[in-house]
Amino acid sequence: MDPTMGETTALIPAVIGQATFGNDEPAVTAAVVEAPSIEAPATNYPAGRVDFNKPFDIFSSYDDTDVHTDVSVIAVLKGNSYPVVVVSTNGVGDQVVAQFDTDGDSVDGDLKAENKFVGETTKFIAIYRDGREFGVHDELFDSEADAINEKGDDNDFYAVLPITIPASKQEIETDTAEAIDHEIPSGQPEGSVQVGNYTLKPGDKVRAYRRGFGERTCTVIKSRTTDPWKSLYIQADGDGSGPYWALNKNIRYRVS
Repeated sequence: MDPTMGETTALIPAVIGQATFGNDEPAVTAAVVEAPSIEAPATNYPAGRVDFNKPFDIFSSYDDTDVHTDVSVIAVLKGNSYPVVVVSTNGVGDQVVAQFDTDGDSVDGDLKAENKFVGETTKFIAIYRDGREFGVHDELFDSEADAINEKGDDNDFYAVLPITIPASKQEIETDTAEAIDHEIPSGQPEGSVQVGNYTLKPGDKVRAYRRGFGERTCTVIKSRTTDPWKSLYIQADGDGSGPYWALNKNIRYRVS
């Protein structure tokens, strides 16, 4: 053996039995050893208000309908206030990398993470009263206490009610007239779409409402017919919040 090499240990098969032959020498039979099964290690990502070990969604902090796809954790930064690094694909097909804390907030505040609904879920809504009219605030709260803490001091606050969200999406028949309403009008310029009573195309100006920002004048950047509820990709004029796919119902009117 080469003296420069370390000591080697031979693998000796286990003796599981002896057979006696004519020369009375025992024969050694090697044991058959099965290869050990290998299991993928369980995920051990941080968990708090959001448990990153369970399925979760990523969406815009400013538009709850802008939900990302192909979401996955790519790294965990130990000792960081925003330890979970996630890659996802936004509504325009761009890959986005962001860091999140265990409350689900991204480091820049632009994105949110929330665990997906699994099974039937109970949420709470706040009811307000204005004279003889009643209305519902558009937020959903995780508990009655959260709803009261957020809305209980409002002068028009009236009550908190629990609502049950079913595990599966409710199937509703599509109105054919609604689908036709969003087709490209005949004879119109390329990129034109019908939104409500208006035929709109890239370059047009519209007044659009966005939660958290109110109503603003926006420029249409591009359009699509693949999503009849969000047909216009718009950018608010003089605003640094970035473009987004707007809900058709939030397009108030075309600016002349």
